Amino acid sequence: MRLMRATIFAAVAVIPSILIALAAYLLLGGPSQSSEWETWMYGPCYGIPGLCIAAAFTLGLREDQE
Repeated sequence: MRLMRATIFAAVAVIPSILIALAAYLLLGGPSQSSEWETWMYGPCYGIPGLCIAAAFTLGLREDQE
């Protein structure tokens, strides 16, 4: 049951994590004049959504404290 709850938490966290990543992308410079991919973009584009989804999955795995 815990694994299913964690998977659902992670699936639901995809949309907010993408919105947070988009906001970070725009705050950090957004679309630049050059069309080449820059190495600093890995953080907002992959790091932030990955951390949000991992945190939601971990939260779903926690036991209920009664």
